[in-house]
Amino acid sequence: MDSEDRSLLKNTRFVRLWVGQGLSFVGDFVSTVALVLLVVDVSGSASAVGGVLVARLLPTLASPLVGVLADRLDRRAVLVAADLVRAVLVVGLIFARDLPVIFALVFLLGVAQTVFNPTVRAAFPGVVGGGDLVRANALISGTFSFSVMAGPALGGVLVAFVGVEMAFLIDALTFLASAALLSTIPLPAPERGDAEEGFLRELRAGFGYLAGARVPLAIVAGAFLATLTANATIPAEAFLAKETFGTGDVGYGLLASLWGGGMILGSALTVVLGGRMKLTLLYFLSIFATAIAFVGVGLSPTFVLALGAIAVAGVANGVDNVATDTVLQERVPDAFLGRVFAARFMTFSAGEAVAYPLGGLLVDATGPRPTYLLAGAATAAAGLLVVLLVVVPYGSKRSGRRNVK
Repeated sequence: MDSEDRSLLKNTRFVRLWVGQGLSFVGDFVSTVALVLLVVDVSGSASAVGGVLVARLLPTLASPLVGVLADRLDRRAVLVAADLVRAVLVVGLIFARDLPVIFALVFLLGVAQTVFNPTVRAAFPGVVGGGDLVRANALISGTFSFSVMAGPALGGVLVAFVGVEMAFLIDALTFLASAALLSTIPLPAPERGDAEEGFLRELRAGFGYLAGARVPLAIVAGAFLATLTANATIPAEAFLAKETFGTGDVGYGLLASLWGGGMILGSALTVVLGGRMKLTLLYFLSIFATAIAFVGVGLSPTFVLALGAIAVAGVANGVDNVATDTVLQERVPDAFLGRVFAARFMTFSAGEAVAYPLGGLLVDATGPRPTYLLAGAATAAAGLLVVLLVVVPYGSKRSGRRNVK
């Protein structure tokens, strides 16, 4: 650990935010396992499982509405309230045994998460200085990636030994711990900007800013395009392991684990590379690296080579996560940060919502290898479109702003 890392960890405000986020991340994945098993127990229906997961995702599509709140209200109060609401809702799942009640609670959890995510990203520059943003985002992203790997396994163990109810209780406690930590972090008030205007005017102002800010617009558009093309491979993973290479459940687990491990490495790599090249360039390269990795998976003659290509894709994903968060936090004025991050979460979720069924159809129609090859080509095309959004002039006279931001 170098002196800059130690300096960041001496920032007690950041450490409290980091610990709170880490607890929430792990708790989320633990409760997701418990939620799936609860729905299976209550309904016995795979469709119900899919439906309840979609119910949690749907509120994200209304993120821009929430982004206005992140830019006009006390961000610490919003974050603490969102965590407390999530704690109460998760406790409700302990007692829920009717599918409609479960759906309602999960939908409301999605609403609270939709409030929390853009607000915490918008609050970040007020917690760490500009020089520490890359390292701070890398630590948060790496912690999330670790929870992707460890959370589901921990959830499975907890449900097996102490039951679904205890798993939900643990998740509720993580939200309470996060709320307690966040309540002690002093955050600067959001810049007023256009905050004195009406809600709809602020919403339009946010979209107007984004339309005239070339790099943030490219990142928000890229969240949809790259997620759409990359996540279409997720339905192919199990079939690639089981049918193409004959490695069974163990092979599928290795594919998922190496992606998560790659994300952790990518988060750390961004800290190193971010000091040597522009983060926007690093972001563009991460998209094209993902495309090449997918083609590598599709062409791999052995499972070991496919694992290597998947790990590369995970590294690129980790770089993407850190670079995009940092670029937005550095370039977007504080008065618009909540709305811009909300737009990014909306486009990301929209990409997910389309990618999963599309990927399933592709696997059924063509098989896992062609799905990866198509995803590689589509991801490269998405990367090219994102680059064009930055380098091709547009609308500078209409916006009244300089577009390169």
